[in-house]
Amino acid sequence: MNRFRPARAKAIAEKFPLLNDPNARVLDVGGGGYPWDILDPVAHITILNRERPHTVPENTKHEFVIGDGTNLEYADQSFDLVFSNSVIEHVGDLFTQQRFANEMLRVGRNVYCQTPNKYFFIEPHLIAAFIHWLPYPILRKLIRYGSIWGWVAKPDQNEIDEFLNTTRLLGLKEFKELYPNCHIRFEQVFGFTKSFIAERIIDKK
Repeated sequence: MNRFRPARAKAIAEKFPLLNDPNARVLDVGGGGYPWDILDPVAHITILNRERPHTVPENTKHEFVIGDGTNLEYADQSFDLVFSNSVIEHVGDLFTQQRFANEMLRVGRNVYCQTPNKYFFIEPHLIAAFIHWLPYPILRKLIRYGSIWGWVAKPDQNEIDEFLNTTRLLGLKEFKELYPNCHIRFEQVFGFTKSFIAERIIDKK
């Protein structure tokens, strides 16, 4: 994470120079402090989430609103950029993920969405290798003692089930279908694709 987050933030700034425009409006769907805590943009940033994350301090200079990423209460193309980082895998089933993607594409002129690759050998939330490819009944029993998250957070079975029921990783085919007409980039480590990024860039300046 320490390696990828700064590099990803730098790439975001390069791809979307509108972040340096004080008149630009950016909507971060499901976000927190990242990447704005690194980039410190002058654009107006609206962070939308179901509840206030601890990474969004009360004294933040950015606007924070409570909302639902699958049902955005904004007009079409009302933001210069709609941004989402590692959120779509947490919104629900494929139908709900489609609603989330559709809302991003509807509300934003430019769009950026990043999500982990289902077929990367390390599950990034659990911090465990290969475990996420196991059948559900085996996976829910192994998480507590077979992952770094299990050892550190010490979740009970209800918390494990909640994680499994609210986390759905995407493969490349599904991700492309969710974001048609977007350019798909790949974040790689050791030659393997760690995550996908969908970008729609209309404003070049």
